[in-house]
Amino acid sequence: MSGNRGAELTIITPAELFYSGQVDLVRVTTLDGEEGFKAGHSWCVKLLAENGQARLREAGSGAVRSAALRVGHIDIKDKFVIYAEDAAWVEAR
Repeated sequence: MSGNRGAELTIITPAELFYSGQVDLVRVTTLDGEEGFKAGHSWCVKLLAENGQARLREAGSGAVRSAALRVGHIDIKDKFVIYAEDAAWVEAR
């Protein structure tokens, strides 16, 4: 990862552009379990668990947000894109 720039993350559902921003880290529930990705990660595509979660740490502020995701995949390249059937923010506990 170069500097504190992070990676651009976009979360897209059929209904909306759910999220777009710079993140230092994104962790998602895949069919293989929980996996994390940072800028500069090797390119890959992973299937998301049927009912999983994305936890992201926003670049700069360090704010951590969680979203429930339903079915989809994450595409990791220079930019990160999550395609999901549905997404909703999870309240902090």
